[in-house]
Amino acid sequence: MKSPRQVRSDIRTLAHHIDHVREALLRRADVEIAQVGKECKRTSDALAKLLDEQKLPENYKVAVVGRFKAGKSSFVNELLDARLASEDTNPETAAVTTFRHGDEVKATIRFLARDEWTKIQSLYQQDPRHIDAHRVLKWHELGKPRKNKDGEMEEGYDLQALEREYIRDGGFSIEIRLANDGTKKAEADFRRRLKEFTTGTKPHHCMVLGIEIESPAPILDGGVLLIDTPGLGDTERYRVELTEKVVDDVDAVLFLTRSGASYDQAEKDFLLSLLRKGTVKQLIVVVTQVDVTYQQHLDNAEANDDDPDPVARRIDLERQRLTKELADTLAELSQDDSPAMRRYREQLGDVQIAFTSAKLHRDWKAGKPTLCAIQSDDPGGVEQLKSQLLYMLSTESRLAMVAQGIAAGARSALLELQSVLDAKLLAIRDVKDREVAEQKLRSFRGEFGQASQRFEGAVTEQVTLLGQRLDERARQHRSSLETIALLAERELVAFELNDVARHWRTRRSGYWGHMADFQTRVANRIFPKVQEMLSEYTDTFAEFARGFETHLDRLSAEGARIAQSLELGTSLPFDVTSKLKDSLEKSLARAQELIVAKELEVNKLLSDFVDDEVSERIDQAREKVSDIWGAGTTVKQSGEVQAFYREVKALLTEALQTYLKDSIQAFGAFLVTEAQAAPRDALAEVNILLEQADDNIRAAATALVAGQKQATEDLVATIKSEHDEVLTRASSLLAVDDATAGHPGSPATSSDASTPTASTAPARAKSEQDASAPAVAAAPAPSSAPEPQQPAPTPAPAPQPEGAFELSGDGDWAEQVQTVAQVTLERIRLGNGEKSWPYDRVFPARYLKGAVRIRLIDGYLADPHQLRNLGEFLLHLAESARPKEVEVLTKFADVDATAKQDRVVDNLAKELFRDYGVTLSLRRDADVHDRFLVMDHGVLFKLGRGLDFYKPATGLARHRPDLREVRKSEVDVFCVQGHALLKANTA
Repeated sequence: MKSPRQVRSDIRTLAHHIDHVREALLRRADVEIAQVGKECKRTSDALAKLLDEQKLPENYKVAVVGRFKAGKSSFVNELLDARLASEDTNPETAAVTTFRHGDEVKATIRFLARDEWTKIQSLYQQDPRHIDAHRVLKWHELGKPRKNKDGEMEEGYDLQALEREYIRDGGFSIEIRLANDGTKKAEADFRRRLKEFTTGTKPHHCMVLGIEIESPAPILDGGVLLIDTPGLGDTERYRVELTEKVVDDVDAVLFLTRSGASYDQAEKDFLLSLLRKGTVKQLIVVVTQVDVTYQQHLDNAEANDDDPDPVARRIDLERQRLTKELADTLAELSQDDSPAMRRYREQLGDVQIAFTSAKLHRDWKAGKPTLCAIQSDDPGGVEQLKSQLLYMLSTESRLAMVAQGIAAGARSALLELQSVLDAKLLAIRDVKDREVAEQKLRSFRGEFGQASQRFEGAVTEQVTLLGQRLDERARQHRSSLETIALLAERELVAFELNDVARHWRTRRSGYWGHMADFQTRVANRIFPKVQEMLSEYTDTFAEFARGFETHLDRLSAEGARIAQSLELGTSLPFDVTSKLKDSLEKSLARAQELIVAKELEVNKLLSDFVDDEVSERIDQAREKVSDIWGAGTTVKQSGEVQAFYREVKALLTEALQTYLKDSIQAFGAFLVTEAQAAPRDALAEVNILLEQADDNIRAAATALVAGQKQATEDLVATIKSEHDEVLTRASSLLAVDDATAGHPGSPATSSDASTPTASTAPARAKSEQDASAPAVAAAPAPSSAPEPQQPAPTPAPAPQPEGAFELSGDGDWAEQVQTVAQVTLERIRLGNGEKSWPYDRVFPARYLKGAVRIRLIDGYLADPHQLRNLGEFLLHLAESARPKEVEVLTKFADVDATAKQDRVVDNLAKELFRDYGVTLSLRRDADVHDRFLVMDHGVLFKLGRGLDFYKPATGLARHRPDLREVRKSEVDVFCVQGHALLKANTA
C-alpha cells in the first residue's frame, strides 16, 4: 500500500512530468507538417487546464472526535507513539489541537486577536446568555474563586492580567518545547505546561484560537494533520462548534466511542451530520477501551462460574451491536423504504469499525503481559487502525481525488492525441486522391448535417419535456414541503416545552429562547426527505439521459451508414461511432459529478436556512419577556413564551420552505442546463473529428507532393516517446495497492469469507516446451457446502460447445467444474474508485455464452444493495447466456432479511422465466465460504468480493452501473483444459 507521503510525492512527480510534456507540445504548436502543431496545441491546452483545476492540497486532515471519557487523548498519544496529550479525567481538550510533523516536539498556542476578543466581549455585555457569547461567559465563571478538592476556597484568576498577557493586536502566540532528553519527566513537564491552555477547568482556554503541536511521529510524516477536538456533547456550545467547523473540512474522521457504551444523542447527531454532508465514507468508528469491557466479561463469567468467551467473540458481538445502532440512528428519522433511505442505509452499512485499546497497545510496546489480544500481532489494534487510516487517506482523501483526476485526465488526453496522430499516419499512407477524399467528406458533412438537425430537434423536444416534468415534480412536492415543515416544528416543540417549564427568574436572566443548534437539528431531521425530492429530480433527468442515449445511438448508426455508403473509412480514418460514444461517456460522467455535487450542496446548506433578518426578528420577540413583572409573572411569561414560539414557528416555517423551494428550483434549472448542453457537446466532438479529417486529407496530399511521410512518422514517434514516462506514472498512480483495503467485518475480509490470495494466481507454464500455452492455476477448491439431504435428480447433460468438457452423471455438476477448471482465461482487476465497470465488462458475454446451468455462490446477498446487485447481475446473465437454470447458493440470514430475500428472489424468478425462460432457484447453507460463478460449459469465475464490488451509488450512478465507483476487487476466470475459449483468446 502506498503511504500518504508516496501518493503526494507521486502526484508532484507526475505533475512535473505533465508540465514538461505540456511545454514540449506547446513548443510544437507552430509545426505545420500534417497539421500536427494544431493537435499539439489542443492537447497542451487540455493539460494546462487539468493542472490548473486539480490543485494539490497541502496536507491530509484527520479529525479525532468523540464524547467525554471516550479515551481520545490516550488514543491520540498511541497514534503518536508519545504521551503528548493530557489524559486526566477532566475535559482536557477544550481547544482544537492540531498535530503536524516536525523534527522536534514543539507546541504553539495561538490566542484570539484583540478585535475578535472585544467583539465577543461586547456581545456578552449586551446579552450575557447569547449563544455566541458563551466563551466569555465561561471566562468569567472560571475566573471566580472556587473550592478545591479539599473543600478549601481558592483565589480566583486575575482575568485582566491574563488579557493583558495574551490578548494583543493582530493576535499573539507562545511556544512550549519538549526537552530533548527522552525522559518521562520531560514529557510530563510538557503536558503540564500545555494543559494550562487546554483544560476546560481554567479560563486560559477561552482565549485560545488554536494549538499546533509539531512531532516527529511517523504517522504525521507525509503531510498528515491529526486534529484533536473538544468532546461531543460538551456543555459549552462554543467548544462543540469548534469541533463541527473542523469536521467540515477534513479527509478522514476517527469517531471514538467507548466499548460497551451506546450512542447518546450528541453522537447520533454527529453521525447524521456526516451522512447529510456526504462525508460518512471518510469515517472510521473507533471502539476504545476494549480491555475494560473484556475484563468485566471475565469477572462476570467468574462470578457466574461460566466459561468466558474469547475476545474475538466479544468483539464480534459488539460489532453486531454497533452496526445495529448505526442503522437505528437513521431508523429513528424514518422507516421509509424510499431510494434516499436505502442509499443512506447502504452508506451507514459501509462504515468501517475498528477496535482498540490504548492500554493493551502500551503494555505490548513495553513488553508487558497483556490481558488479551485484539489481533495476535497487534494486541491493542492500533497498528491495524493506522493501516486502515492510511489506506483511506490514499484512496478517499482530497489528495487521492486529485491524484486520480490528474492521472486519469493526463492519460486520457495523451492517448487521445496519440490516436489522432495515428490517424494522420494512416491517412498519409492510404489517401491517394485528395479531390476524391474531400468530395466524400463534403458529402458526409451534408448528409450527416441533416441527420444532426433531426437529432437536435428530437433532443430539443426531450429537453422541453424534461423541463415540464421537473415543473410537475415541483407541484407534486408541495405536500412534501408541508411534511418537512411539520418535522421541523417537532424539533421546535422540544425547545418550547423546555422553556415553558423554566422558572420566571431564569427567563428574566435570559436563559431561554436561544434554540441552540436548532438549524442543525432541523437539517439532520429533514435531510432524507429533502434528498428524496432531489433524487426524484435526478430520476427524471436519468429518463432524459436514456432517451438522449437512444437518439445518440441513432445518430451514430446513421453516421456509420453514411460513412460506409461513401466508403469513407476505406482510405481515411474516420470513426464517428466511437467519437459519439466517447462524447456520451464524457457527458454522463460530467453530469454525474455535477449532480452529486449539487445534491450535496443543498443538503450541506440545510443548516443555514435562517437568514439575518429572521434572526433579528426572533431576537426582538425574545426581549418581551424581560419586561413582565408583578403578580402572575410566571403565567404571563409562559403566555409570552408560547406566543414567541408561535411567531417563531411561522418565521422558521416560511424561511425553511422558501429555502427549499429556491434550492429545488435551482437544482431543476441546473438539470435543464445540463440537458441543453448534451447535444451541443456531442456535435462539437463530431465537428472536431471532421476538422481532423480535413487536416488529414491535406496532410496526405502535402506529404505525397513534398515527401513528408517519413518526417511525419519520425515526428509522431518522437512525440509518443515523450509521453511514455507520463503514461507509466499515471497508470502506477491509478493502481493503488490495497492489501489492507477491507475492514474487519466487511464481507471481503471477515474470517469466514474467502478473498483472493497468491494461491489462486496463475502458476508458471508447465514446461519450457509448453511455454506458449495458457498458464495453469491451482484448482479452486470445490464449495464445501453439502448438497441437500434429498437432492433433485441431475438433468441429463446438455449438448456442449466445441472444446467443452463432458460432465459425468455422478456427483454435483458444479463441483466437477470447480475441480477441473484450472486454466486461467483472464484476470480482471478493478481499481479502487474506478468507474466504467458495468456487469458486461466484469462478466464478459463471451465467457457466459453456451452455459445451460449456472450456479452463483455468494454468502452475502441479504442487504438491500446486495439484492439490488443480484437482480442486475441475473438480468445481465439472462441476456448474455440465455441459460435454462440459475441457482443461487447463499448463507442463512435473520428472519426479516430472509423474508425480504425470498420476496426479491421470487419476483426475479417470475421476471426471468417470463422474459427469458430462465428457471431461478435459491438455496441456503451455513457453510458457504468461497464466492464463485460456476457454469456447466466448463467456465468458472472466482469472485473476490462476490457481487459486492460497487460502492454506494449516488446521482445518475443509481441508474447506470458504468457510472458507479468500484472497490478494489479481483475476478479470476478459469476454464477446463482445451476449452474453445482458449483458442479464441489466443487468436
